[in-house]
Amino acid sequence: MNFCPVDIWTIPLDPPRPIVLSPDEQIRANRFRFERDRLHWSHARSALRSILALYASRPPEELEFTCGEHGKPSLASGTGIEFNISHSRGWAMIAVTKRVPVGIDVEQIRDNVDMAKLLQRLGETELTGTKAELFHVWTRREARTKAVGGPLMEIPVADLHVTDINAPEGFAASVALEGADPNPRYRP
Repeated sequence: MNFCPVDIWTIPLDPPRPIVLSPDEQIRANRFRFERDRLHWSHARSALRSILALYASRPPEELEFTCGEHGKPSLASGTGIEFNISHSRGWAMIAVTKRVPVGIDVEQIRDNVDMAKLLQRLGETELTGTKAELFHVWTRREARTKAVGGPLMEIPVADLHVTDINAPEGFAASVALEGADPNPRYRP
């Protein structure tokens, strides 16, 4: 097996934190209808900037992002840093690797969601198990899709390796790498 380290950061989005957003990000944040959604998005994006600044050895406000065809963010400069972010109901998770495309997904396990039905619409067929297990199927699919920056409605065909990862209580989370098995390293 070809293992690749992937740093996993779990960020609570409710506590106050410094906001570090570009002018474009501030405009996007101001478009949220609900204050809580605006704060969660702003906290997640600010945490992403602060964490990536550690890897890039640059101030968070100097980082520039580009987006792929289906919205996958990347750093504009050729740092070799690969990352992905996901957030759900007050928590964000960020995955960071060197030169290996990565995807991450976190979802709150909710009783009011028919996850089996959603997964069937996406073409997933392994749908036995508890509600929590079905949410893990969902996060594995999302993580694989996000690793290649593809559309959710298409099953990813690249050489993708996915594993479930530690998440906050009541949540499911997974991380995927292209061409390597994830070796999660949990960061404070």
